[in-house]
Amino acid sequence: MMSTARGTLAVLAGCLAAAGSGAAPAAAGEQVPVAVPLTGVENALHVKAPELSTGVPIPLPGGPDAPRFAAGRMLPEPLLPAVPLSSELPDTRVEAPLSQVTGDHRIDHLGLTTAGSDVRTATPGASVNPPLTGPVGDRFGLPGMTLPEAALVTPLLTTAPGAALDLA
Repeated sequence: MMSTARGTLAVLAGCLAAAGSGAAPAAAGEQVPVAVPLTGVENALHVKAPELSTGVPIPLPGGPDAPRFAAGRMLPEPLLPAVPLSSELPDTRVEAPLSQVTGDHRIDHLGLTTAGSDVRTATPGASVNPPLTGPVGDRFGLPGMTLPEAALVTPLLTTAPGAALDLA
């Protein structure tokens, strides 16, 4: 056996061992946490900065509806299918101190909290039909004439966000 063949087999065996060692891929999360550094505000304005904790949603694409042919149409329906996306809006908390800004020590801070909620969206789609039909049997296989059609499928956004505002 040549040395290059032995080296190739050794690399292949190493790859198979690494793949079979139980190393699982990282689970895909639905959001990425975001840390917003606001210490520059504290240093510049000499006041306590607001605290912000949130995340960035990661949209997960779904499978679009497959185009299907209908009787009397030349092109499939829909020509450009809408692609569904789903995600989750993250929990967000903003807390801003007010006692230094207003000078009133009865109101200490302003807080805004939003709860996470599911988001479903779909990209726009399109449907087009040219002025010809498919072959017609009683016309010796020649296409028929129809009115041309063009349509846009509107994008979709569905969610149920909510927020709570508190003064303490």
